[in-house]
Amino acid sequence: MQELVLGIDICDDYSQISYYNPQTFDVENIGLTDEEGSCMVPTVICKEKGTNSWFIGEEAYRCALYGRGTMVDKLVKLANKNGTATIEGVKYTAEDLLRFFIRQLLEIPISRLGVGEIAAVVFAFQNKSGNLMDTIIQVTDEMRISRDRVHMANHAEAYLFYVISQKKELWINQSCLFDLSETGLHYYELNVIRGRRPQVVEVRHEELEEGFSLEILETDAGKKLGDTILTSCAERLLQKKIVTSVFLTGKGFEESGWAIGFLKFACNKRRAFAGAGLFAKGAAYMACDTLQETSSYPYVCLCEGRLSSTVSMQVNHEGRERQLVLAPAGSDWYEAKASASLILDNTNLLEFMVTPVGGGRQTKLSISLDEFPARPNKTTRVEVIAAFLSESEISIRVIDRGFGEFFPGTGQMIRQDFQI
Repeated sequence: MQELVLGIDICDDYSQISYYNPQTFDVENIGLTDEEGSCMVPTVICKEKGTNSWFIGEEAYRCALYGRGTMVDKLVKLANKNGTATIEGVKYTAEDLLRFFIRQLLEIPISRLGVGEIAAVVFAFQNKSGNLMDTIIQVTDEMRISRDRVHMANHAEAYLFYVISQKKELWINQSCLFDLSETGLHYYELNVIRGRRPQVVEVRHEELEEGFSLEILETDAGKKLGDTILTSCAERLLQKKIVTSVFLTGKGFEESGWAIGFLKFACNKRRAFAGAGLFAKGAAYMACDTLQETSSYPYVCLCEGRLSSTVSMQVNHEGRERQLVLAPAGSDWYEAKASASLILDNTNLLEFMVTPVGGGRQTKLSISLDEFPARPNKTTRVEVIAAFLSESEISIRVIDRGFGEFFPGTGQMIRQDFQI
């Protein structure tokens, strides 16, 4: 049976869903219902009074509007600050509300497309946070979606995968994205760094101070002000750059006719594209790639949320010095985990090399094992476990496993965290 491949973008104002369509061989947006043409699902939830029924999106708005329930919005912000909401005398945590919302969001493509199994899903957020990702894992566990099918991304990663899934002529030099929503004005710039093998593609993200409330676009004077602000930003950010393509997304660009001056400047000698669901589509492209044995993108992808350096060790394997890579540059820090079993040979010190992309200055991280029991040479086996706490912080654990029955392991563990 056909399985779903999904990209889901969850933001404080709207959430969006994309899926891989096996008939068109591309990713497409999907809305809450056939009647509601927009693929933007308001990130709100409403509990119906006197029942245990919950509604999301426009249906939640209608329920609250007619006085049939209590609505809660800004679920992402609420979760990030560990907030709560009291509904009919019951206190709900932000994680509870977000779980209700995400569960119903996942039901949309399942019911709309008539497919019950999910092969891969990538959830995208403006920024990754522990609370959000933990909640996602809880919900998908409850829905019996295997953890190896669930992945996370931030908007920089989703934009990167969206762009490099397009024709190369659109991003061979530079590409940029303006995202205008109630949460602010964000600028993303993709650069191809030449002369590297494998090729390096990098995305820079900036939250612009010039962001404004979308409410000002409700008047002619406000539209002119918004156009002036955006034009000023574009002139500052795009001048003297070889930008091949410009992408526009977010609620503010759902109808872009008001931004006349901005569009005239941004689209001059550049390919321009506007549309909703860009981050969800990028997440769906990522989800498709997780199902391949070998990535369809032969690049080192650098951006927020990905490692800018390779972490490795020098080891002796079958009589030869080799590099044991624990985490390659370009890996998603949240998923970059590795373990290795090593036998100590005339050393009580483990060294890890941190090598930046592009051959920058290599640094070394060292962990002393003097706390472990003293044994003859080559009779101590250790397990090394590496995981990341963020894109710039690695946690390394070393566990004493001994050497069989003659030198039993103690299970003693040494842990050190390093900034890289």
